[in-house]
Amino acid sequence: MKMEGTDVKRFISIVLAVSLLLLCLPALAESDVASSVLDDMNQNDKSANGAPQQTANGAYHAVDMLAIIAYKLDKSGSYAELINSTYNSLDENNKELKSAQQQTANGLYRCVELLAIIALELDTSGDYRDYVTQVLNDKDNSDEKVPTLEHQEVNGAYRMVDMLMIIAHEMDVSSEMISGINDTYNSWDQSASGTPQQLVNGLYRSVELAYMIGSKSDAYGSWSSYFQEVYDNWIYINKSCEGAPQQAANGIYRFVEMLGGWAMTL
Repeated sequence: MKMEGTDVKRFISIVLAVSLLLLCLPALAESDVASSVLDDMNQNDKSANGAPQQTANGAYHAVDMLAIIAYKLDKSGSYAELINSTYNSLDENNKELKSAQQQTANGLYRCVELLAIIALELDTSGDYRDYVTQVLNDKDNSDEKVPTLEHQEVNGAYRMVDMLMIIAHEMDVSSEMISGINDTYNSWDQSASGTPQQLVNGLYRSVELAYMIGSKSDAYGSWSSYFQEVYDNWIYINKSCEGAPQQAANGIYRFVEMLGGWAMTL
């Protein structure tokens, strides 16, 4: 399954419709648009030819979900142009890509950029702006030095973890919980035998952080059972994964589902 231009345009149309939907039918829009993204991801999964294509599918739909969240948090419309620009980059880059790994890197890089927008939207005091800028600089600087596509994927996944940690702090997620994930992140990185395992490390930590962030956003606990079910599925499916590629697909799919829950809470 190659992510064709028509697929990307469909994703763009979904997200560009969010701003209008939120104005007209706020509660319905959050549910319907996020559900549409999940439905698209599951539909594309049926035609995916292996774990690398599944991971690319997940990465592109993570962009969709993060765009929904970014639009919803953009109360003043200050970031709409930047969100659109990120989506245009996803589309333009996709036209030149020839492999699932290139698509995954494209998707993860755009995820980092959308997470940066979300972090800035949440940073009402300006305390985290320098940290956000540093992570973006790290992404760009590392991209210039990485020798392979696999390293680009890891760069994107690791920078996602960095951005999610910033957002977790902004949302007052327990520092002890964040520290625990950071310790696991560093430990897995040190023991990883290569880039496939590093990619899994980044995506799995992203699932954990998105779980905490979404749960924190769920002020009334309305989506607690949803978040727990996604978390439990992540653990259960991991047991049957036969290697890092399948784990990566498990990680990115559960990440999209966690983001879907987060979107529902807003």
